[in-house]
Amino acid sequence: MINLEVPKKAGALINQAYQAAAEVFRPISRKYDRAEHTYPSELDMFAALLDGLNSSGEGGAGAAGVRRSGSDDSAKGNRNGANLNVVLGTIEMCWGDVGLLLSMPRQGLGNAAISSVATDEQLERFSGMWAAMAITEPAFGSDSAAVSTTARLDGDHYVINGEKIFVTSGERADAVVVWATLDKSKGRAAIKSFVVEKGTPGFEVVRTEHKLGIRASDTAVLRFENCRVPRENLLGTPEIDTKKGFAGVMQTFDNTRPLVAAMAIGVARAALDETRKILTSAGVTIDYDRPANSQHAA
Repeated sequence: MINLEVPKKAGALINQAYQAAAEVFRPISRKYDRAEHTYPSELDMFAALLDGLNSSGEGGAGAAGVRRSGSDDSAKGNRNGANLNVVLGTIEMCWGDVGLLLSMPRQGLGNAAISSVATDEQLERFSGMWAAMAITEPAFGSDSAAVSTTARLDGDHYVINGEKIFVTSGERADAVVVWATLDKSKGRAAIKSFVVEKGTPGFEVVRTEHKLGIRASDTAVLRFENCRVPRENLLGTPEIDTKKGFAGVMQTFDNTRPLVAAMAIGVARAALDETRKILTSAGVTIDYDRPANSQHAA
């Protein structure tokens, strides 16, 4: 049987995340929703605190808190404690504001990718970097296997060509983890992820999008034109294993999809809380014994 009770040991983290959502996020939420594309500078100090939580291995409230397993199989174990903490913290923070959580430095999806598949040397080299994730392209949305951005090995560099859209923190982040294919003829197995740092020649932030919601977080369009990236910036192995598919890059989704679900739960809970407040202030009492469709005020 699945136990849906929150573990007692997570109580302190949940309380801290709730306090941060209530005292840090909510007071500035409307300000940065109206000031679209303006970076919330108030988050810098808070992000430093999260860095400490994540480095402890206990997990905080961001993608960087998802820890990778050791290279030795014997060192691998149940990681649910840390991962569950990240999910619970994310729920509380998104009760405060999703856009501000997505704007947290060094908590991007690219950081989750680095945590998931980087080598020990890469983990150390990219430590402290804020990394966005670039997957979606103009020709496809949810089908990640349809990546058409290419990466061609040329000496000690990969040459990347393509365009990416809907990149969260694409303008603000220090680097972007780009999904590209080494060989289109070999299908999804040839898709690899590359860390491309800002300022690399051939890497351009084309624009940031105007949105209807989550406006505190920037969403960018990126273009790569003969962008030369050091070959050691390829995350994981360069070998194309058609039997394994693109399991390496998909590890990122394994770690971050629960966070997306947690964001939805946090927003839904906030919406229910606000609905109750509005109904209460209007003198409407919710009767949970009556069908919802007979209570039109709600």
